[in-house]
Amino acid sequence: MRRDVAALRSLLPPGDNVRFELSNGGVGTGGHALRRAVEVTDRRGRVLGRVVVGLPLGDGLIHRLDAAAGVPEGDGLAIAQNGRYLTPRLETGGRRSMWTPLASGSDLRLVAFAPNEPIADATSDTRRRVFFAALLTLALAALAWWIFMRFTSSRPASAAPPRRRAHDFDSDPTGRRAREAVALVGEALAATHDPAALLPVIVESAGGATGAVGARLISEGAERVRAGEPDSGGQPLSVSLGTDDEHVGSLLIYPARGRPFTEDEGRLAHWLAAQASIALENARLHRAVEQQAITDDLTGLANRRRFTETLGLEVSRAERFGGSLALVLADLDDFKRVNDLYGHQVGDEVLRRFADLMRESVREFDLAVRHGGEEFAVLVPETDLEGGARLAERLAEALRGARFASRAGESFSVTSSFGVAAFPEAASAEQLMLAADRALYRAKKAGKNRVIRAD
Repeated sequence: MRRDVAALRSLLPPGDNVRFELSNGGVGTGGHALRRAVEVTDRRGRVLGRVVVGLPLGDGLIHRLDAAAGVPEGDGLAIAQNGRYLTPRLETGGRRSMWTPLASGSDLRLVAFAPNEPIADATSDTRRRVFFAALLTLALAALAWWIFMRFTSSRPASAAPPRRRAHDFDSDPTGRRAREAVALVGEALAATHDPAALLPVIVESAGGATGAVGARLISEGAERVRAGEPDSGGQPLSVSLGTDDEHVGSLLIYPARGRPFTEDEGRLAHWLAAQASIALENARLHRAVEQQAITDDLTGLANRRRFTETLGLEVSRAERFGGSLALVLADLDDFKRVNDLYGHQVGDEVLRRFADLMRESVREFDLAVRHGGEEFAVLVPETDLEGGARLAERLAEALRGARFASRAGESFSVTSSFGVAAFPEAASAEQLMLAADRALYRAKKAGKNRVIRAD
């Protein structure tokens, strides 16, 4: 036996990742968390021993994985077991981008991290562009008003002076009111990019600048905003708000009865409407850019970035006010097979259909998310573990009842696995995500097409 052991030792390769296990002991090391064993038998089928090959979970493995996977510079990989990291995680990256099983039969997971800085830089760049666009709009507005005032002040001496209101004591009341109106709209645009919040400011400013007794904004035949007392006024002046791409509505400005607007005040009303339309368009574009940054292009659901931000906020809110929060993770079963058999266009249609089912099943204040690939999530505020599980069961049943068609007309169905966890059972955003992810992994391992609650 000593000669056998010596022979086995001579077969051991350099390193510490191979071990021979005999009935009377072992030769070599290789006792690592990630390993594979093969039994060795004789011709009669008797087991002589086992050859165990282990993979050390150290920095060397991570460097080899980085190189083999083509991980971009700045990103990194780590290995975790039972929620505990076995290898150093990326120091500069705070955002987990993947958490996937590394080996069957164990709880080893491969975790990928991406740094926050590129995302933050891209976001700040977009905000800078919108900010400079807003400044340019205000500068153009000021220039147009300066030209307008130069034009009106250069009229011939024989021209009749405009009528003044009895309550105006300023030597240039129209100009003063116009400057105040422009300043008010500019301050509102700097404070918010919500068109609905800008409309009352625009209506109020237009009425004040022209000395009107009231103003109204009419859109699609209904009154949306009212300022002053338009019912007590005379025949209104109507100006249009909006651009060629989007018509907001008609702005009706009411003068005092028996005192119609002067020609200057009429021109001022149209000029203010044009500037207000530019401000509304800038606000709409800003909102569109923000929406694109947090929305998945294919499904129209929220994307991973918005999910990560909202998850932290909802956990903080639930912790502060003593509420509950459920998290449902979903993963379409065998989705790669759908793409392989029917093509990616059909696969995209499956993803969009499942997104529609999610929108139909969740409440208005729930957040439905495409987490990436065929993975989805739903954040369900003010809901416990059982409530989240009921939502997952409804989604699973709706998807099982849906039928899909290939380009050749072949009908097929798709199922999904679900993992559900809840706060405060999981005491933080990271623990909540980890608990739901583990439950989803158990659902996959148990045969798919089922809902598993977190322990």
